[in-house]
Amino acid sequence: MQTDWFNSDDQTNFLNNTKRLKAMLYKGSTRKKNQTMIFSHVPKTGGTSLETILAKNFRLSEVLHINAADLNRYPALLKLKKNPPKLICGHHPMHGLLYSLLDHQPIIHCTMLRHPVDRLLSFYNYILGKTDHPLHAASQSLTLNDFLQQQLTPELINGQTKRFNGTLHDNNPDIHSSLDVAKQTLKECFSEVWVTEMFDQCLMQLQQQYGFADVFYQRQNVSPKTITRQALPDDSLNLICEMNTDDLALYEWVEHKCQTTFSQGHTATELAEFRNRLNQWQALLNPEQAIELTSPG
Repeated sequence: MQTDWFNSDDQTNFLNNTKRLKAMLYKGSTRKKNQTMIFSHVPKTGGTSLETILAKNFRLSEVLHINAADLNRYPALLKLKKNPPKLICGHHPMHGLLYSLLDHQPIIHCTMLRHPVDRLLSFYNYILGKTDHPLHAASQSLTLNDFLQQQLTPELINGQTKRFNGTLHDNNPDIHSSLDVAKQTLKECFSEVWVTEMFDQCLMQLQQQYGFADVFYQRQNVSPKTITRQALPDDSLNLICEMNTDDLALYEWVEHKCQTTFSQGHTATELAEFRNRLNQWQALLNPEQAIELTSPG
């Protein structure tokens, strides 16, 4: 299967991967003991914070964090430990190698999306503040609008939709991608799809449905806010939205599903109580800086 992946194009790998995932996806409502969970991390969605929370609920020896680029170079890392990992986290598009290497067993497959405007600003701010990033020099010499229009990374143009329809690394300059395919993939190949803006609700689900004991967190890998959404000029806001119409539609579709699911099983009072417990935990760690928690940035 590994050899087939390296010798195939992205769309072939995407189709093969989605077929395998449909057959392997766990359909139950609670996690069984020793069941594998995979978190497909979309960049700048609060995923680093979520990975940390997930990892706290597994033994260290059971956790593997690896991104697609490293796995492509060293596929054997997936099988390096004596026992297969029970939690796999990293940046893996749907056409990626990871899914062709998995043992055929029921898995819990999760991901998280974010509003495209906030994600793009977080991504841009991250590049601005990370001097060793390959795009840092370009971000320093270009305005935000010019940086977006140069299309220096596929993450800037419907990157979330393309990640889930197998075209993330497609060199086709067409801004639009197949929204329907991305929706179908999320529906048929993922056990859970969350949104950053409902981060605490996601944690409640992990605790109550999957039995995770420790879901308290400190925000991780937060980008410094050089440019905030409130200060974003209208022309930049409009440009981001024009370049990410599919991502906007995909996000709104997922957000609506999340809100509906959560409202059916929880009340506003339960959410407030959960957030109060999070605040109490935060106060224990940082008694001099006890502030109300917000979703990761």
